Amino acid sequence: MSLRRNSVHTLICGAAAALLATDAGAQLNVQWVTFQQDATRLGTGVTAVSAQTTDVDFATGDLDQDGWIDLVAVRKPPGSTIGKRPNMLLMNEGGVLTDRTAQYASASDVVGDQGLLTPTSARDVQIADLTGDGWLDVITAISLAEGDPKPTSHPRLYVNLGNDASGNWLGLRFENARIPQMLSKTGLQVGPRFIEVSLGDVDLDGDLDMHFVDHDETTTGIGENAAWDYDDRLLINDGNGYFTDGTSARMTNAQVLSEFGTGTRMVDMNADGKLEIVRASANGSPQGVYVEYNDPANAGNFKLYGEQSIPGVASPYAFDVGDLNQDGRPDLVQEDDGQDKYAYNLGQDALHKVTWGPMKNFTYAGANDDGFGGNCYIEDLDLDGWPDALIADIDIDAASCSSRTHIFHNLGGAVGAQVTLKEEAELSSGNMGAGWKGVVGIAANQLNGTYDISLADFDRDGDLDMVIGRCAGAAYWENLTTTNFCQEDLGFGGPGSMALTICGDVLTEPGSSATLELTGAAPNALAYLPIGFTNAPMSAKDGTLVPVPWIVMIMAPTDATGSMTLPIAGSGNPAQTLYLQTVVKNGATWEFSNAVQLVMGL
Repeated sequence: MSLRRNSVHTLICGAAAALLATDAGAQLNVQWVTFQQDATRLGTGVTAVSAQTTDVDFATGDLDQDGWIDLVAVRKPPGSTIGKRPNMLLMNEGGVLTDRTAQYASASDVVGDQGLLTPTSARDVQIADLTGDGWLDVITAISLAEGDPKPTSHPRLYVNLGNDASGNWLGLRFENARIPQMLSKTGLQVGPRFIEVSLGDVDLDGDLDMHFVDHDETTTGIGENAAWDYDDRLLINDGNGYFTDGTSARMTNAQVLSEFGTGTRMVDMNADGKLEIVRASANGSPQGVYVEYNDPANAGNFKLYGEQSIPGVASPYAFDVGDLNQDGRPDLVQEDDGQDKYAYNLGQDALHKVTWGPMKNFTYAGANDDGFGGNCYIEDLDLDGWPDALIADIDIDAASCSSRTHIFHNLGGAVGAQVTLKEEAELSSGNMGAGWKGVVGIAANQLNGTYDISLADFDRDGDLDMVIGRCAGAAYWENLTTTNFCQEDLGFGGPGSMALTICGDVLTEPGSSATLELTGAAPNALAYLPIGFTNAPMSAKDGTLVPVPWIVMIMAPTDATGSMTLPIAGSGNPAQTLYLQTVVKNGATWEFSNAVQLVMGL
């Protein structure tokens, strides 16, 4: 095996390429997007989700369907080392990520197993509805546990139990039988070495399938018994969340061969309505980023159209795919041992395979590519329609906390044209020097040693915030692109045409405030505002009253236009969920506004 991190040639070439890609004359202090750290968004103990001795990988989704994005963190020792850690379920409670692992994610159908609390060597996690019941489930990928029993050596599927009859969320349960006992290439019942999992409906039967990338030896010296090798695997969903190994029936040996599988995505690369599998393998042979093409006439079969190696990839590692130039085609961002690069999808050839443009270097203002990296993401941080790129710095094979994350601004341009992805900087002070790096508000020392970056609208204000898991612990960064947050509209309006909104700050912070506004009511009438802790809609006065039972009734007059406004002050106290609605008598008719769910610190 080629140990890429011990290659002097790679390091020298990478450093030279980085210097060439740095635009020393680039404009500095371009304040394109601003982030602000907010420690109040992480509940007790959550900052310790990552540490110098604990790697972390994130996935997000609204698990309890309360309108707030939750976070699952899987943990293990850094790099390719033997060891395990318990994982964490962080529920978003009114904008505060709170550890609820023991309460909601410790159930299991295996005796003695404690769900997410069971220590594993999980490297990746994804959240999606795998059982088809409308609730998001959780799947983890596990490595370096070949000798363990199946529950802790194989991928683990945590089923979302949904709500009980009273509307209370029941949490997640690990169900061992959802993933089959898999066999190595020689037919042995040992655990796989899976690094990452991607999800998608490859066979177009209406459910989500799974693709895992596998690795062999490591640069940390942990060899693999040849008889235990797996290579990549494709698991097929039966429609109810039970999976079978469909690899050999659907993919060739070459399409699953990996030396050190580092990434996988399921994306329709050639616009034929079928998902391709994009995967990366590093360290030896094969080495590259590959597209495995789905058969357009036989969805879920990859053998006929075969494999395409993306040209220009040198020493690949992590990657992501996304539409960088708004032409409707997914492009590539690729982290490399040398200079990180990106390439455009230019369309399809006669065989329906992607035609790739040449690899392009990122542009740096006062910084440079400082070496190996990790997880890559393509996301629009400033909401300008042009997706940006983020590359975390910790290598998942040979971990180090000395480099830093790079965030690249997509400068945009004409749709379909080439774009510049540029790392903005406040000062021309070098890679770890003074001033903000990448985005306004974050300094180099707040980006170094990053395992993973979770990007989601955690505070429900319409832009993507970040939870960054580093060697120094986790931190929450609020995106300040949008600042006007509106509480959740529950509907149930009528009769009448009244509209109730509560917009302003997120009301779980000290000094926060918002405005309750009613419009469309009868002019100069008395508005009744019932408030309760429960949402139990019932018929009343020919309408639907949502806060039942109500505990407080506020009365206030509407003005000559049928409007009313009231100030609301929040606090940093523990978040409480309230339900509000307005009822106004218009002549002989009682009219009802929509109901609003209000989360605030009381």
